[in-house]
Amino acid sequence: MTSIKDKPGGRPAKKRIEKQQRVVSTKLTELQYYAIRKRAGEAGLCVSEYVRQAVVSAEVIPRLNRQDADTIRKLAGEANNINQLAHRANAGGFALVAVELVKLKN
Repeated sequence: MTSIKDKPGGRPAKKRIEKQQRVVSTKLTELQYYAIRKRAGEAGLCVSEYVRQAVVSAEVIPRLNRQDADTIRKLAGEANNINQLAHRANAGGFALVAVELVKLKN
């Protein structure tokens, strides 16, 4: 009589690195959950496979560090100043703005 070891059937065992052994749990809002389900369905994937592929191929935009946020805040302030000068130039003529520009420059 032959044993199972003599005639192995089925597919070969997966390598350890290919096995899906880790579980990640997360909480979602209803809106997030249904958005993922919808996108997975549109892609023809189950939610688990969709999330796996998204994890590998998604690009995460990192938060701004303090220095970058400060630079953006300063740039926004400068843009506001330029906008005010343009508004005054349109309303009262360039001569008024030229005087203010000289004051700002000094």
